[in-house]
Amino acid sequence: MTKFEEEIRSQAAILEARMSMGQLQASEAADALRHCTYLVVAARGSSDNAALFLQYFAGQQLGRVVTLATSSLYESERAMDLTGAGVIGISQSGRSPGIARVLEVAQAQGRPTVGITNDNASPLAQASQVTIALGTGPEVAVASTKTFTASWCALVQLVSALGDEPLDGIAEIPQMVEEVTQWALDGDLGIERFGEAAALTVVGRGVGFAVACEIALKIREVSGLRAESYAVSDYLHGPVGADGERCVLLVVVTDELGDEVLAATVRDSQAAGMLCVFLRPASRTLSGADAEIVLPFSGPNWLVGLGQVIIGQVLALRIGEYRGRPIDTSPRLRKVTLSA
Repeated sequence: MTKFEEEIRSQAAILEARMSMGQLQASEAADALRHCTYLVVAARGSSDNAALFLQYFAGQQLGRVVTLATSSLYESERAMDLTGAGVIGISQSGRSPGIARVLEVAQAQGRPTVGITNDNASPLAQASQVTIALGTGPEVAVASTKTFTASWCALVQLVSALGDEPLDGIAEIPQMVEEVTQWALDGDLGIERFGEAAALTVVGRGVGFAVACEIALKIREVSGLRAESYAVSDYLHGPVGADGERCVLLVVVTDELGDEVLAATVRDSQAAGMLCVFLRPASRTLSGADAEIVLPFSGPNWLVGLGQVIIGQVLALRIGEYRGRPIDTSPRLRKVTLSA
């Protein structure tokens, strides 16, 4: 068994183990951020996709403005004005260049800072007023799995702590992840249609767009298949015209993606000669796709999104195996990106 598969299988137990301490740390972070008028999030790679999830989820649940930091703007002597901001950094290693720098600038301006990391001794943790520990242990495979789902869980706990009432479904996270992991690893996901594709495009809306970005990144890293992601409205605006025969469109169906837009997506992609696949919750009964992957559960939109991420990880694993890719090494990729 590859390390990548081992780490996929480990996620439910890891999330169960961090639930209690994670909630306490999320509450502490929420106290620090509660009176901020907006949030700035610094992240890179998979952590950037977690930040994108927070941008949509905090907007939906709290009406909070969340903006993603452009780390290069924090390198110059002209400091970015963070008046009113709470600043969050997300990094598995806590050592990605530029991420800690954003929090250091915030600290210098007296703004509250929160670090979400797997290394409490890292530069990111040192620059944080409050640290939320991912608690995943060492991540061996180059493509991250357990640190992404732990980040998602941590952000859900943070949003819940910032809200007026606790969110429903948080206690269900570990069990859902276990069930979906086993179902996906044991099931038939139609890997041939992906493995034989010339290219893959993954689209979604809202939380589903964050899911689409993470799925495309994992599939590209692990399998070597050229995969890209778009917000569905941006995709229909132009890029759909660049795809065609032997290309696959994977549509991440969440609550934000309405039937009318979904129908237009299917129509336009199939007109271009693409194979269209839905990744949908059991609660959405849809038609028109060439194939579909149906999650074996229903639940809140954010929990459905996390389940879709798990299926995306398994798709990456199986497509990589189908294509004969070295799963754990992901050629030319490194665990910590050292370029800013």
